[in-house]
Amino acid sequence: MKKNAVLFLLTIACLLAITSRTFAETRTVSWDPVTTYTDGTPIEAEKTVTYTAYWTTDAGLSIASLRTIGSSVPQTSTTFDPDLQGMTRGSTVYFTAKAVLNTGEESALSPAFSWTVPVVSVPAVLSSIAVGGPTSVNEGGTGTYTATATWDDGTTTSVTPTWSENSSYATISTGGVLTASAVTSNQTVTVSASYTSGGVTRTATRTVSIVDVPAVLSSIAVGGPTSVNEGGTGTYTATATWDDGTTTSVTPTWSENSSYATISTGGVLTASAVTSNQTVTVSASYTSGGVTRTATRTVSIVDVPSLAPAAPQNMGITGPISTVPTEVWRIAWEPVTTYADGTPLDPGRTVRYTAYWTDDPALSAGSLRQLASSISTTTFDFDPIARQMVKNQGAYLTVRAILDNGNQSSIAVAPVWVVANEGPVPPARGQITKQ
Repeated sequence: MKKNAVLFLLTIACLLAITSRTFAETRTVSWDPVTTYTDGTPIEAEKTVTYTAYWTTDAGLSIASLRTIGSSVPQTSTTFDPDLQGMTRGSTVYFTAKAVLNTGEESALSPAFSWTVPVVSVPAVLSSIAVGGPTSVNEGGTGTYTATATWDDGTTTSVTPTWSENSSYATISTGGVLTASAVTSNQTVTVSASYTSGGVTRTATRTVSIVDVPAVLSSIAVGGPTSVNEGGTGTYTATATWDDGTTTSVTPTWSENSSYATISTGGVLTASAVTSNQTVTVSASYTSGGVTRTATRTVSIVDVPSLAPAAPQNMGITGPISTVPTEVWRIAWEPVTTYADGTPLDPGRTVRYTAYWTDDPALSAGSLRQLASSISTTTFDFDPIARQMVKNQGAYLTVRAILDNGNQSSIAVAPVWVVANEGPVPPARGQITKQ
């Protein structure tokens, strides 16, 4: 009869670590197949062989210390999880096995095979993420955002998530840099981060205010004429330049530094009369957001030479327009509406006239005799005899225009006029003589 003990040759052919997403670890222990009895004779074909594998911390393989890894195993390997088996990480354990025939015959235990249980760092599971960064970003500015992951072991690490934001008021880069657009009022956007690790995805958001930042006043400039005629006006304006490069019209506080002009709150400069050109400085001061800027403009008040009115034209004499009680004649002329240079008289300017007569055809100033002054119409009636004009002698009549500012025209071209007589004188010294 054959011996019932079987020679069992055990080897650990491969120790394979397989780490799954749940961090369970599977190892495989394997051995050579048993095909003979202890005396070397082959095991009959009708008999089947199965195996029982054990592990122990006892190098002597005491029966009491053995823990089963697999029993009735038909193949020449079996798998195990070191943690489920209760193996201590970093310790040395020993593997053994026996062959069992279907007849009940068993081999002895194989020699012990030692193995040091590896220390495995189990990856932490992602619990959550948090977004860090500013809660507000000025329009046109940038803000950098970060993401911090919290793991199930309580540790935290910086991670690189997928960034997004939900508005047209800003954009965010893959690196977490938020760039704010220009806004006309404060706007709220949401910055979102999404991060995946080990099949676990976590998201987080941060509310950010895009701040409408008032532009800072950089400077102002004064616009308007560089000269104003005496008695005239000039309008001045102020333009502000801001730190964002824009410009706007503003209403500053106006002032000027002389007695030659005044300036209104609306920037209207009124020039006084001057005897020569004068220089004044127009100043503007404007404050915005606590920032004050000033600007000046040099203005010349121009001494404008007085313009004389044109001389009356087309003088004529008509009459007598009456004979009782005395003869009265009328002198007439066209109204003066321009200056001597042909430009129209200024609005509101008034004209009066002074009429003269002379017996000097040269109309010398010393020979002029005034008929009337401050005449408001363009006609004047006179009595030649009352004005001491000599009958049958030529008289020259002329008129001068005088403006309300005192400027006078030259005298008009004088028509010559002969003072009418009253017929021949009567006969005198009458007597009778003998024939």
